[in-house]
Amino acid sequence: MIDVGVITDEISQDIEESLEVMRRCDVSISEIRAVWGKNSADLEPSELARLRQILSDAGSSVCAISSPFFKCDLYEDRQAARGRLHEARDMGLAEQMNLLERLFNVAETLGTCNIRVFTFWRTEDPTPEIEDRIVAMFEKPVELAEQRGMRLLIENEHACFLGTGVETARVLKRFDSEAIGAVWDPGNAFCAGEQPYPGGYEAVRPWIRHIHIKDARRDAAGEVKFVKVGDGVLDYPAQIARLKTDGYDGVLSLETHYALEDGGKAAASEESLRSLAALVRGV
Repeated sequence: MIDVGVITDEISQDIEESLEVMRRCDVSISEIRAVWGKNSADLEPSELARLRQILSDAGSSVCAISSPFFKCDLYEDRQAARGRLHEARDMGLAEQMNLLERLFNVAETLGTCNIRVFTFWRTEDPTPEIEDRIVAMFEKPVELAEQRGMRLLIENEHACFLGTGVETARVLKRFDSEAIGAVWDPGNAFCAGEQPYPGGYEAVRPWIRHIHIKDARRDAAGEVKFVKVGDGVLDYPAQIARLKTDGYDGVLSLETHYALEDGGKAAASEESLRSLAALVRGV
């Protein structure tokens, strides 16, 4: 069965406002990235306990922690352009293992084993040498995740080395562990120049454990513009139908990435959440 969730700060940094929007849309699954102006990894124990209680009181379960792990430079001598950090601090490679330990604690506290991770800021197209280094950098984190009962899910991100389904699959096929998998993001694949469905999906399908949903189109200048789910060029009816055929039993987590001029992020996310829920029910 496919469930619908939402990355809560796509609605608001106020978790209670986000949960109210979700309640109106009959959605109860939260993905946690940033709350109260802080990335989840930076929440104090008292803040984390408060967050857990608010979620519990609202009857909301947590499907994943949307973390900034490995959103950093892979090579210290190759500085890359930064993508979005979503309230996270810009941390170097030396800080990542401490970050991972904090993320394990956040995930355990909020009752999920899924931690979204990345593959370093992109300086160039991934070469075999770069992919070898990415694999090597994940060996210890995957070992620790196995020990903690956690699962590291690589998101294909166009600002990082693995931006497409094909690129992500090339790395994931080199692991033999249930502690690593993929967050499939068709919108990010589109931004990276890949045809998300069926091409990118077919490549990464064996490793998909979680999915992010955003919709987009390109303007006359070729720039990507994020829009309401269903108003872009991504073929979500076909993608969702295929997921059902393939027996995907997980969450489609809304990550709108846009705001309405007259209603802001909350209104934009609410209309997309309703649209996504209708697609899941109707396909």
